[in-house]
Amino acid sequence: MSTQDYKLNSSFTYLVILAVLIALGVAGRLLPHPPNFTPMAAIALFAGFIFVKRYMSIVAVVAAMLLTDYFAFGYLSPDWFASKSMVVVYLALLFPIVFRGFLQKKLGVMRIAGAALASSTVFFVATNFSVWAFSPMYEKTFAGLLLCYTTAIPFFQNTIAGDMMWSGIVFGSYFALRHFSKLRVLTEKNDVLYSAN
Repeated sequence: MSTQDYKLNSSFTYLVILAVLIALGVAGRLLPHPPNFTPMAAIALFAGFIFVKRYMSIVAVVAAMLLTDYFAFGYLSPDWFASKSMVVVYLALLFPIVFRGFLQKKLGVMRIAGAALASSTVFFVATNFSVWAFSPMYEKTFAGLLLCYTTAIPFFQNTIAGDMMWSGIVFGSYFALRHFSKLRVLTEKNDVLYSAN
């Protein structure tokens, strides 16, 4: 296979992976599930790891979120886009992409679990701080902030469980495909897959 053929094959494979990740995100958020028990962090982790171009990682997460928010609420209004809390949610869900180099350097169970746990923690800290800061639900005092985080602990437990389970499923599927599939884009650890562009 020539370099050009390989690049074309890789591009098609990445588009398929992108579509699968978006579909997984939509299904995982729309189908019945415990609060915060979704595959979004796992999708961001895997997208950051697998895609040559970083923007595709962002597309995978944002597209899945926009589609499910649209289907869940029926519309995406200007007020929705202007919501500071929603901006924080989206940024927190994009955070796992920063583990791109960490996972590419040496992919293993402990690294995946550590990245998933860190992602859960950042999501918990960031989103609940935004709830306290931007909504009238809690007093703007330290006691109000503490109450906000305390109330959210059950959701944090779900976030950790969901991120761990879905990361196991997504990366486990990747390991299985690498073992059984003949797709070079999945089986070769080279500069095309791990490009810094």
